[in-house]
Order: sequence, then structure tokens, then C-alpha cells
Amino acid sequence: MKKVILASALLALTAMFPSCFKPSNPNQKRGSSGKTLELLVVADKNVYSGSVKDSILTILHQPQKGLNQVEQMFDVVNIPVSSLQNTDMFKAHRNLIIITIADSNRNKARMSHNHWAQPQILFEFQLSSRDSVAPFLRRYLPLIRDEVYKCEHARIFRAYKGVENHELMQKLRNNFSFEITVSNEYYICNMTSDFAWLRKQTNDFSIGVIIHTKPYKKTSDFDQAVILDQLDSTMKAIPGPVDGSYMGTDRRVDAETRRVEFNDRYCMETRGLWHVLGKKAFLSGPYVNYTILTPDGEDIIMLTGYVMAPGKNKRDYLMQAESICYTIRFTEKQSKK
Repeated sequence: MKKVILASALLALTAMFPSCFKPSNPNQKRGSSGKTLELLVVADKNVYSGSVKDSILTILHQPQKGLNQVEQMFDVVNIPVSSLQNTDMFKAHRNLIIITIADSNRNKARMSHNHWAQPQILFEFQLSSRDSVAPFLRRYLPLIRDEVYKCEHARIFRAYKGVENHELMQKLRNNFSFEITVSNEYYICNMTSDFAWLRKQTNDFSIGVIIHTKPYKKTSDFDQAVILDQLDSTMKAIPGPVDGSYMGTDRRVDAETRRVEFNDRYCMETRGLWHVLGKKAFLSGPYVNYTILTPDGEDIIMLTGYVMAPGKNKRDYLMQAESICYTIRFTEKQSKK
């Protein structure tokens, strides 16, 4: 049912209506700005007030799934329409939702990419009444989430340009026939012919990416139960803080698995929690896994990003980890198989 709703939402957005906000010259697009998962909601007081404001915040502030503490899906900042029209700084924001209300409007939606800056996602809702705001926003929320995440992935990829760990990336290319982009803050903790563990370690947090490959055997390889069992098997190679302890999935909390768009490859995304198994080991945190079919259809690649940040918010750190997974590029040899 969710797939049908999302497809219907996307179809509705293809029926474009004239925008009141002219795009910039494509040859003069600036780099976008804004904090991670920050949404700029452009709406005047006749929209962004009272119960309608409360509904907007309730929808956009609902808890992000797959975290071991409550963190809202988006951070919301509101400005009036005139501020967007008259201030170039706001036009450079990465994620925008513009809501206007007029009796002559016919409840339409428009989505555009890189309108004033790059990467950028812009949603425009032209509605006839305040009563339409919450239903429209709720209807398009899955699409908004997916498109904002794409922008965040693109932004992090651009941020790594010029600071890549080329030596690490070359080792991955030689070992796996594909590459992912990481900054020079990451290093390889362990690597075998079908496994690699990459990590960025600071005094306050750790971000890791686990790579595992295996032959593709049957469609059930993409079932959640099979993915979780394989994750447990793979995570045993990640040691915990106490001798004999190791990482594993936390089955006490339900994981969420769904089909996602992943660089034109068949892929299942799984979000859940990991914890450390063993005596006196109490660490835990969120992970996101991408189980991907290779271009030749012969193998499965499992990319798992995880975060360890005791006492800290983890949403934005996890975004960094999953964005690294989205940088995967297959070598020419793999693509031609």
C-alpha cells in the first residue's frame, strides 16, 4: 500500500504548475547551504500559525526511525515568502518547502531539483485553504524524506571532494572491483577477500562502514531474516571493548527493511540497532544496511554504516555513514560482466 501511495504522489508532482519562483541560470548555480536534515519551511503567518503550524511541526518532527534515542526526523526553520524572494542567502538553502494559500489555488504540488543552488530539493504546495496543509504534507512526507536524503548524500559526497583517502579507495577497488568514496579521516581496520571494516574515530564518536560480499543464490537473500542473520555473522568480526565481546544486531528492537533506489541497483535497506555481545559490554547504537545486487547479477554486496556516540545525538552521524554507502561505484570490469 505504501508503494502505491508513493507512486501516486510522484505522479501528481509530474503535473507541473507555473512556479512563482524563477530558477537561477544553470551555469551560475552556487553550492547549497544548510545544516544536516534542516528543512526551510517558507510560509507566511496566515499559514504558519496556530493549529496549522502545530500540525506542520508534528509531521516534520516525528521521530527518526532506527535510532536508539528519540531524535526528530527534520529540524524546521520558518521564514515568510518575502524573505525568500528578497534574500539570496535563503535561496541557497538545500531543502525547501514553500506553502502558499489563496482561494484561487487548486491544491497542486511541484517538485524541482537544483532550482537556485546545487544540490537542492524544492517542494512547492499551492493550496486553497489552511485545512489542506496537513493532509498534503502528510501525503508527500515519504517523498520529501527520500528526496531530502538524496540531497544530503550529494552534499556529503561533494564535501569529500579534495579530501579523499585515495590510498584506501584504491585498496578497495583492487579487492572488490568497486569503490566507495571516503575522506582522509577514515582508515581500514581489517580487510579480507570478502570483508572490510572502515572507521573514523574521534574522542567523542566513531563512524564505521562494514563491507561484505557473497555469491547471490536466491531471492530470499533479500529477506529481512536472512539479512539480519548475515549481519550477525559479519559483525562478529568487529571486536567490542572487552576481550571476547563483539558486535551484533539487537533483535529486541524491530528492524525496518524496505526496497530503495540505490544508484540504479536492486537494493534493500535495513535500519536497526546494534549492540555489543559479551560480559560487561553495554555499548549500542544505530546502523543502516544496504544489501545490493551487483551489475552482473552474480554477487551481493552488503554495506553497513554504523555509529557509536555514547550520550550524543546520532542522526547526523548516521547520515554520514549512509552517504558513504551511496558513493559506491562499480569498476568498468564489474559493469561489463
